Amino acid sequence: MTKESGLLVFNKDYLQAANFKVELGNRAFRYGDGFFETMHANGCQVQFLNDHWERMQYASKILHICFPDYLTIDFLNKQIAGLLTRLKLFQAARIKVSVIRKAEGYYIPDSLECDILIEASYIGKGPYEITDKSLILGVFEEVPKPKAEYLNIKTMNALPYILAGIYAMENHYHDALLLDDKGFIVEATSSNLFAVEGKNLFTPSLETGCVRGIMRKQLIKIANELNYKVNEKAYLTKADLLKMDELFLTNAVSGIRSVTAYQNRRYFKKNAQKIMVELNRVAFTNSSPD
Repeated sequence: MTKESGLLVFNKDYLQAANFKVELGNRAFRYGDGFFETMHANGCQVQFLNDHWERMQYASKILHICFPDYLTIDFLNKQIAGLLTRLKLFQAARIKVSVIRKAEGYYIPDSLECDILIEASYIGKGPYEITDKSLILGVFEEVPKPKAEYLNIKTMNALPYILAGIYAMENHYHDALLLDDKGFIVEATSSNLFAVEGKNLFTPSLETGCVRGIMRKQLIKIANELNYKVNEKAYLTKADLLKMDELFLTNAVSGIRSVTAYQNRRYFKKNAQKIMVELNRVAFTNSSPD
């Protein structure tokens, strides 16, 4: 570990994490008033940064959060690269950008301005890869995920995911799928779901309330180029999953995680591996901002 191993970025400044304090009035702490982005970086470059920036702008509009004038995609890219350089994280790293409304007030904030917090941590040696670890899925049915436009982004209210994660932990699953109020599959605790049947690829519709995943967007493009018949507006039931040849989960940090089992159904990862090859080609040749 280096002397800067606990470094982070707060607004324009690099700070030691040990010196960063959360005030009692912090609106993320009090009300979950903000959102975040998680990204994958390699060699000080963020993969799909343009898409992350676009989603950040979309989230700020939905939540009525005003970015400071200095917060541009170029500034974000430079701050992340600077943080990774200082931390000597030149291989695969997880980046988390938190956007928190910084106003005083209660449910009615005094202003719409925000603070920006950037954190980085080591995750691996480089390109995305499918691990050989088992991934057994359960389905969390106790609390349906609500449908609202702001729930298509990564808000700081993560209680549905936390409850689903506790359910998975208590029942010895590696992850759990959430349902909407009609019983359709939405997503996993931190990932979008894809299902393969022959050359047909399905992923839950955004209308179910799933997150507008950056990796979801990339895989839809890639699958179309690989001549899959893609249904990105699918309404999948628990029974549908048992008919599928393959299931996998996707997010911007891990790429693709192949599902080993759901109930008594076992799956292989032939299609996931094929798509992963193309994903790495795209991700590591188009990783800089325009």
